[in-house]
Amino acid sequence: MATTNGLPTLKIAFEKAAQAVVSRSKKGIVAVMVRDEKSNGVYSMNSTLFIPAELGEANKTHIRTAFEGSDRGEPSQVVLVVIAPGTEDTDALEAGLKLLESYSIDYLAGPPDVTADELDVLNDWVLAQREMGRTVKLVRPFQTAGSDNMGIIELDETGLADKNGPVTAASYCARLAGIFAGIPMSMSATNVAMQELTAVTPRTLLEQQTAINNGKLIFVHDGLQAKIARAVNSLVTIPQKGKKDWSKIKIVEGMDLINYYLRNTIEQSYKGRYANIYDNKQLLVCAIQDFFYYLESAGVLNLGESFAEVDYDRQLEWLNSQGVSTTNMSRQEVLEYQTESWVFLHCGGRLVDAQEDFEVRFSNL
Repeated sequence: MATTNGLPTLKIAFEKAAQAVVSRSKKGIVAVMVRDEKSNGVYSMNSTLFIPAELGEANKTHIRTAFEGSDRGEPSQVVLVVIAPGTEDTDALEAGLKLLESYSIDYLAGPPDVTADELDVLNDWVLAQREMGRTVKLVRPFQTAGSDNMGIIELDETGLADKNGPVTAASYCARLAGIFAGIPMSMSATNVAMQELTAVTPRTLLEQQTAINNGKLIFVHDGLQAKIARAVNSLVTIPQKGKKDWSKIKIVEGMDLINYYLRNTIEQSYKGRYANIYDNKQLLVCAIQDFFYYLESAGVLNLGESFAEVDYDRQLEWLNSQGVSTTNMSRQEVLEYQTESWVFLHCGGRLVDAQEDFEVRFSNL
């Protein structure tokens, strides 16, 4: 039987995890990298007041853009990584990324003068972090070929300008990363206005749609202000068991947060603490389901569609791989069979999307 204090302990742990998802989904964390001769290192800041005073004025101005967010919210925290000057190799950037591994972040922007070689390093680092279940997404300028990954957001803009003149896509990524980190999970960044921009890359409607379909983040200008056309990442090739909406920044943000807190809570509050018997597996299933119920009530997941269960198919597959004869076993017998140290679970739910596409009919009576 499950330990008597197991269910209350897990329930509290998953309640905290659900609250953390909701809290993080309102205000995320952005990391920004700059080069400077002084103040090398990592700084976690919740205000521009904590920007290192020794940094150059251009760097200070650049860092402030990450704090701005949008009218839909601002990031809760900016993690600043100051690396040594020089772009002849990627050593300084790699050292900065190593320091950043001790922080939990949602969006990352490289230096405003990031090189092609550094972009390759950033891509590899972010994908490696995501393989470990972390939530980081890279905001970078598009180059000659798309990254085709939901963890990489590529800004394809060559005609940006503000009141001071031309703005490069690379230098604007910190601003974008701050916008994405500040967007609540109930909203998307589609149509977010950036009033400081006076010009964007001119495109026809067909060119805009083509760029978006090719996984490029682009801006449009409606004559009054510049806006994000549609908040998409670089994913174009949908995996066999994937969904089309994985190309949306909002959906991936939700997936990342739920996976992150679900994984961490199991690691911290369940792994190694319970005998691997059916009752204890059900204890975990109940705790995960309560986790999903909380997220449903908070509007993160769609009501009534979340589920958690011992994974019958995987358990059956594992038993057969171990030479166990399952021919005459009932479903319940398969579910209750001892699986050494393995726990196979199947869970899911539907993330709530934002209103982005409209069709309005007007009848002139």
